[in-house]
Amino acid sequence: MTAPPARGREGPDPLELPSGTTVRFVLLITVVVSVTAILVNGVSAMVFTSVNPLEAGEYYECMARATADAARRRAADPTVGIPPSFAADCRDPRAGTGWVVPSVASACLLSVVACVYAWLPAWRTRRRGYREPVGMPQLSTCLEGLLDESGVRTKVTFLVEPLDPRVAALAFGRVRQRRVVLSGGLLTLFARDRGAFRTVVLHELAHIRNRDLDIAFLTMIVWRTSGPPLLVASAVAAPSSLILLPVQPALSSAVLAFCAGTVLLAVLVTLLKNAVLRSRELYADARVKQWEGSAEPLRRLFAGYGLVAAPHTGTGGRFTALRVHPPLALRVRALGDDRVLSGTGFWDMCAVGAAVAFLHDIVQLGPIGGGSLASPVTETAAAVLGTALLVGAAGTVLWRASARPFGGPSPAQVRQAGVGLGLGLCAVRLLSPTGASSAVMLGGRGLTLVFPYAALMCLCGWALARWLTLVARTWTPVVARSRRPRPVLCAVLGVSAAGLVPAFDFLMTLPSMTLYAASFIAPSFPGVLVFVAATAYLAVNQAGSLLTPLVLTAGAVPLVGQRVAWRRGMERTFAGFGPLRPAAGRIVRLGLPAGLAVALVCVPALLVVPSWGAVVLICTGQVIAALWAGRGHAPLSLARGVLAAYGAGVTAGLVMFTVAQALTSCLVDTGPCRVHPSGSQALWAFTVPSAGAAVAWAFHAAFRSLGRRGGGGGEPSHRGPEPSSARPAVRP
Repeated sequence: MTAPPARGREGPDPLELPSGTTVRFVLLITVVVSVTAILVNGVSAMVFTSVNPLEAGEYYECMARATADAARRRAADPTVGIPPSFAADCRDPRAGTGWVVPSVASACLLSVVACVYAWLPAWRTRRRGYREPVGMPQLSTCLEGLLDESGVRTKVTFLVEPLDPRVAALAFGRVRQRRVVLSGGLLTLFARDRGAFRTVVLHELAHIRNRDLDIAFLTMIVWRTSGPPLLVASAVAAPSSLILLPVQPALSSAVLAFCAGTVLLAVLVTLLKNAVLRSRELYADARVKQWEGSAEPLRRLFAGYGLVAAPHTGTGGRFTALRVHPPLALRVRALGDDRVLSGTGFWDMCAVGAAVAFLHDIVQLGPIGGGSLASPVTETAAAVLGTALLVGAAGTVLWRASARPFGGPSPAQVRQAGVGLGLGLCAVRLLSPTGASSAVMLGGRGLTLVFPYAALMCLCGWALARWLTLVARTWTPVVARSRRPRPVLCAVLGVSAAGLVPAFDFLMTLPSMTLYAASFIAPSFPGVLVFVAATAYLAVNQAGSLLTPLVLTAGAVPLVGQRVAWRRGMERTFAGFGPLRPAAGRIVRLGLPAGLAVALVCVPALLVVPSWGAVVLICTGQVIAALWAGRGHAPLSLARGVLAAYGAGVTAGLVMFTVAQALTSCLVDTGPCRVHPSGSQALWAFTVPSAGAAVAWAFHAAFRSLGRRGGGGGEPSHRGPEPSSARPAVRP
C-alpha cells in the first residue's frame, strides 16, 4: 500500500484548457472561406479561361447519361461487367484551367479578409465616436490597476462613449490593439458604485484573457464579407437551376443542392455563432468569479443592474437562439453550478457535425467545385481537415466538461452530443451537391440507404463522444500536473484525430459507394441488405488502412494516458475507476498466450479445414484474449481487451505463417529452407486481425453489459475514492 496522498489540485483549471468556442469559431471561418473560395474560383476560372457555362453543363449531363446507361445495363443483366471507363468520352471543358487562376482568386479573397481585419477596429472607433478618457486621473489609475490584477499582458486601450446612458462595456480589436469601450452610464457608475464598475471592467478583460476576442472578431468579419455575396449568388442561381432542371438535371440538381447548402450554412453560422458567443459570456463570468474569489460581486451586479450587455447587441425580446448574450437567469445559475459551463447540447453538436460535413464535401470538390481539379489530393485534404475540426470541436467541449470541478458529463449528455454529431454529419452529407448529383445520375436508385446510413452515423457519433469522454478522463491527471496544459491537450487530440482520419473518410464516402453498389452490384436486393453487406465488405477489404489505425488509436490513447497518469509522482491524481484488483499480466495484455495457442491449433487444422476455418479460429482466439485481458475489475477493460485481441491475431498470424512456411520449404520443397513469412503474409498478419479485434471488442462489450445487468462481472463504479484515501499500488 502507498502512503496517503497529499492534498492538492484535484483537476486542471478548466479555464486554462483550450476552449471549445475557439475551435467552433475556426470551423465556421473555414467553412465560410471554403464556400466563398469555390464560388470565386469557379466564376473566375470560367471568365478568364473563356469556358462556356453551357459546355460545363453538357459535361455533367454526359456523365449522368454514361452512369445511368452503365447502371441500366448492369440491372438488366448482372453478368455484364461494369465498364471501367464508362465516362471516358465525357470531356471536362475546364480541364485546362490549372491552378494559377484559383490560387490567385483565393489569395485575393484572403487578402480582403486580412485587410478588413486590420482596418475595422480603427474604422469602428472613428465611426462611433469613441475617444480616450481625458482629465480623469482616478479612472485611469483604477483601470491600470484592474489591468495589472487581471494578468492581461497585451496592450489594452480604454475608450469612452459618453453619450450612451446604459451601464455597458465592449471589448474588441485585433492582435496588439485591444480596445475596451466604457459607456457613459458606466462612467457614472464609477463615481456611484466602484465595486460594480470593477466587475464590469473585469468581465471585458476576461474576454481578452480567455483569448476568444480575435477568433470571434474574425468570424464576424468573414461572415459579413462573404455571407451577402453567397446568399445573392444562391438567390440568382436557384431559379435558373429550376428552369434548367428538365434539360440538365445533373448539373441543376448539384447547383440546387449547393444553394440549399448555402442557405443552411447561413442558418448554421448564425445559430452556432450565437451559441458560441453565449458560451463565451459564461466563461468570462467564470473568470471574473475566479479573480474575485467568489460570485458575490457578479450576483450583486446582476441584481442591481441586470445583464452586462455589450453596446449595440439588442438582446431584448428575442429568442434565446438569436441572442449573443445568455439570459440573466442562466448567468446567475452558472455562478453557483459550474456544470452549466460544460453543456454539450444536442443542437450545438448537430450544428458542428453539419458544418464539418459541408466543409468535407466542399473541399473534396477541389478549388473550382469539381471537374478536373478534384483529385485524391483534395479528397485527402477534406478528410484530414474534417477529422481535425470534428475531433477538435467535440473533444475540447467534452474535455472541459470532464474536467473537475464540473463533475463530467452525464451519460445522457454524452449520448445527446454524439447523436447530434451523427445526425448533423448524415443530413448534410446526404443533401450535399455530390450526393444530389449522384442520386440523379443513378435515376433515384438506392434512396432506401438513407435510413441505415442515418442509424450508422448516429451510432458512430455516440461512440466518438463516449470515447472522447474516456480519453479526457484518463488524460485529465496528466493535464492537471502539466505546467502547459494546452499543448498536452492539443497533442492528445491531434494524435486521436490522426488515427480517426481513415474512419471519417470511410463514413463520408460510404453513401456514394453503397449507392453505386445498389445500382451496379445488386440492383434487385433490398437497400438495407445491400448497405449492411457493402459496409461490412468494404470495412474488411480496407482493414489495413481503416480498421488497423482505428483499433490501435481506440485502445492505445486512453491506456497511454492511464499509464502516464500512474507514473511516479502522479499516483494521487488518477481516480475514477473504482476498487482495483490485480490485473492480468503484461504478456496476457499483449495477447501472446491466446495467439500462440490459436496458432498451434490452426497449423494442423489447415490440413482438414478450408482457409476460412483458420480465420474463424483466429477470431475465436481474439475473443478469448479480449475477455482474458479485461477480466474482473481491470481499469479500461475494453481498451485492454481490444489491444489484446489485436495482439493475439498478429501473434497467431505470424506464428502460423512461420510454421507453415518452415514445413513447406524445409520438408516438401527442394529449394532453400525458409523459416520466415513472406511480405504478403506479414502484411496479412498485421492488417486482417484488426477486423477480428473489432468483433472481439463487440463480444467483450456485450459480455460486460450482461454482467452489469446480472449484478456481477461488470464495470466498477467510476467514482474514485476521496482525495485523502489511499490507492492500492496497482500498475497498468
